[in-house]
Amino acid sequence: MAQVPVDSGQNYVLVFIFLSSSLSSCRAAAVGPLGDSPVQVVCPSCHQAVLTKVDPTSGLLTYLLCGGLFFCGNIISKTMCFTYCPLSFVLGCCLIPFCVDRLRDARHSCPTCKTVLGVYKRL
Repeated sequence: MAQVPVDSGQNYVLVFIFLSSSLSSCRAAAVGPLGDSPVQVVCPSCHQAVLTKVDPTSGLLTYLLCGGLFFCGNIISKTMCFTYCPLSFVLGCCLIPFCVDRLRDARHSCPTCKTVLGVYKRL
């Protein structure tokens, strides 16, 4: 059985092909790298060639940027107000990463059977 070379910096969709009822005769094939845009794949659940549906989900990068903006906003507000005044929280600046799709993970799913095919993680 040949191994599929997978670049460690890329996320790939793995399609499992069951040749019989036993798990020992299962093959996995890398379809292609995942990203922000939809990918053409054959769904392992419904066996149809589909263009994946991409849903942005909050991931590690989103939460790290939210915490960073909150922390930086508190430092700035302390120097301006001379008291503890969470200016970034009051103005909602720390919530900006949750509104920007480029800062969120991308979850690829089959539009026909709604099976999750893979997740592109930013971090």
